[in-house]
Amino acid sequence: MLVLKDITKHYTGQVLFDHVTLPLSKNRTALVGMNGSGKSTLMKIIAGLEHPDTGSMVTKKHCLIEYLPQQAAYDFTGTVYEEVAAWRNSDRLNALREQEAAIVAKLESDPEADENLYDELSEVVEELHHLEVKERRKNPIETVLLNLGFEKETWDRPAKTLSGGWQMRIALARVLVREPDVILLDEPTNYLDIATIDYLAEWILGFDGQILLVSHDRDFLNRVVEETWEVFGGTVAIYRGNYDFYLVEKEQRIKVLARQREKQDAEIKGLQDFVDKNRYNAATAALAQSKLRQLEKIKEELIILPRMAPTMTFRLPPPKRGGDIVAEMQGLGHRFGDLKVIENYKRIITRRERIALLGRNGFGKSTLMNILGGEIEPTEGVCNRGKDIEISYFRQHEITLLPPDMTVIRFVESVAPFDMMNRVKTLLGCFLFYEDDWDKKIAVLSGGEKVRLAFIRMILNPGNLLLLDEPTTHLDIDSKEVLLRTLQDIDATIVFVSHDSHFINSLATSVVYFRGRCDMINFPGTYQEYLSVHGHDIIVEEKAKAKEADVSASKGKMDHALRKEMRNKLNKLKKDISAAQQEIEKREKEKTEISARLAQGTGDIALMNKRLARIDEELVTLMAQWEEHSQAFETLSKESGE
Repeated sequence: MLVLKDITKHYTGQVLFDHVTLPLSKNRTALVGMNGSGKSTLMKIIAGLEHPDTGSMVTKKHCLIEYLPQQAAYDFTGTVYEEVAAWRNSDRLNALREQEAAIVAKLESDPEADENLYDELSEVVEELHHLEVKERRKNPIETVLLNLGFEKETWDRPAKTLSGGWQMRIALARVLVREPDVILLDEPTNYLDIATIDYLAEWILGFDGQILLVSHDRDFLNRVVEETWEVFGGTVAIYRGNYDFYLVEKEQRIKVLARQREKQDAEIKGLQDFVDKNRYNAATAALAQSKLRQLEKIKEELIILPRMAPTMTFRLPPPKRGGDIVAEMQGLGHRFGDLKVIENYKRIITRRERIALLGRNGFGKSTLMNILGGEIEPTEGVCNRGKDIEISYFRQHEITLLPPDMTVIRFVESVAPFDMMNRVKTLLGCFLFYEDDWDKKIAVLSGGEKVRLAFIRMILNPGNLLLLDEPTTHLDIDSKEVLLRTLQDIDATIVFVSHDSHFINSLATSVVYFRGRCDMINFPGTYQEYLSVHGHDIIVEEKAKAKEADVSASKGKMDHALRKEMRNKLNKLKKDISAAQQEIEKREKEKTEISARLAQGTGDIALMNKRLARIDEELVTLMAQWEEHSQAFETLSKESGE
């Protein structure tokens, strides 16, 4: 159990968190918010890497928290296997066994020992049991490594010789092998392929600890999370559902806030008019001064509405019409030295197809893309492109070709066709470049902003065959939606590599799945339809499957006095759980009634908003109490056999 209490944090003059109190009450929670809102800072506070200006964090004893940042440098000294194996819990397990033995010895030698020893023993036994269950799993390291894309021949390679992306996978593997109590994941899917993301999602669903994660993969969030936290304006709003639930609920909340803001604006205008007309009139100056103070108070409490991403309303220039046969591959094969990646591949690509190239990294997706784009010649067979086919190829290194000293707006003007010059600003807005971004130099843009800018350059002069290699990397969810709508509307054939399942399912009409080197499936349907036929590409070895935990050893250590003590605790916890539940239901009912009145615009708006805020604070406390009692009850029930 983890609770943040009254957290305040300022950073470079900005208030990131203003007296925030909330519990991590669910096993799987998403953390969302605009870039710069404080998501990574909140994770670092929980991980103990940064400290709040005020407030504190409360966790259970022996709570192990692991944080995997979005990017990090690692000083690896061992092999891939050694670096992962070193993070098993052996040292922690031995220390807990010694602590348990010492407490039991004290209780046996002194029946009248301090009752606090029973509490301490209960905590140690709970933690020990938790770790012993993990240790009974035979060799999970192998399965984790295989599913994260490490082929067996790479396990003995020095970890420091791998690329940054593969080193991040090693860091992720260490976290999965260790299985701490709380895991903090900041964009864990950035360096993973579609099969690896499937495995990570399944692993998270089976994890019995708590996870707080940031991700720009919408389907991934919907698949794994139970709750969503949104960081905005110094607060953290809790939504009791996955990402899609959050979007619906947020829209409703914004509608209510917008109506309240309209009333505030009308009240401000009325007060300002009165002050302007009467402040210099001796007869009404005192009243005008009172109205001015009232006006200033409203402005201090002015509701700030979040900036919403625009929908795509821009008409893009159509590409040149090409032939109905875009490309035909016959007996296609390619090898790099002795390593063959594609063999005897056949495929005809027709006009306006949207083909997703999917599968694990290293199996030939980029090779096939480069053959289609004419970047390399196949070592076997042919790839014939159709009549009047013009290729636009988007690769990740495109962002390095942007002129760093040019401003955003000047760059887009320099690549836009003449007849579109008067619509450049509209186009920039559609791609989330707002007016305060236009004069920024490209050198200071984020990775996601550079990807959007490079994509604008491509679609302003598009070919009729678009080859897109990981176009969604570095993009947040709003940017991905803009990119997706653009590609859905464009009159071109698209072949793309992506690891974002929402993007894939929304765009692809067919799939080429790379199950292994020289093992490719042409599937005439969506990715979801492919999964319904072929399933997820997850590797499970018999020796790495988890066996049922044997809890008899732990139970056998409970003597009669300890069991009696635990029964008394269980009865008290039952009452505490029931009382907390009743209070939660009361607050939820009151909140629903007030929200309905706010939506209708009846009653004292300010008073009801204050009560809603107070209810949210009370619910946070009550939910924390309920969760704490429930977890304690479940643990004691297992240990006592009740």
